[in-house]
Amino acid sequence: MMATTWVLLPVPQEDYDELRHMVDFRQQQRGESSAPSAEELQGKQLAVNAALRAAFDEHKAWPASALARLAASTTATTLRFSQVMDLCSESPGSVFSTEEIAERTGMSVNEWRAACRKIGAHLRKHYPDAPHWDREPYIGEPMWPLVNISGRRLKVRDQLYVGVTQEQAKRWKSIR
Repeated sequence: MMATTWVLLPVPQEDYDELRHMVDFRQQQRGESSAPSAEELQGKQLAVNAALRAAFDEHKAWPASALARLAASTTATTLRFSQVMDLCSESPGSVFSTEEIAERTGMSVNEWRAACRKIGAHLRKHYPDAPHWDREPYIGEPMWPLVNISGRRLKVRDQLYVGVTQEQAKRWKSIR
């Protein structure tokens, strides 16, 4: 039996009782406690979950036409991003560290880091139709096709973590 991993979920007050009842029922079916213990609600894990949720919620899916151009491009940077898009699209909502990406794709850590350093200029030049950031300090800059989040925000080793949203994975798979 696996222990439940608890996350914060803001809900409208009028829905709380119904949702709480559903959680209690499902936890009972699993043979687990209906409420998390203090250990299960560690502040660190809640902060990590909130940072992940914020990063995924903020990401805007690219139009399929821009994704198709990315997939067809043959620069080293876009080939590497396409490989990582393939990897992440198999598990939308999950994040992969720089080291995991290197291990799973066969590219070196330095190759992936080089692609990450170069992608911004490439996107500015070739992807005017990519969604743009609307928050400081990135206002007006094109969003990556990947959700990206610093390891510092996830309270782990300082690597870059990337993933894709459900919608981005759906669009990517439709053009691959």
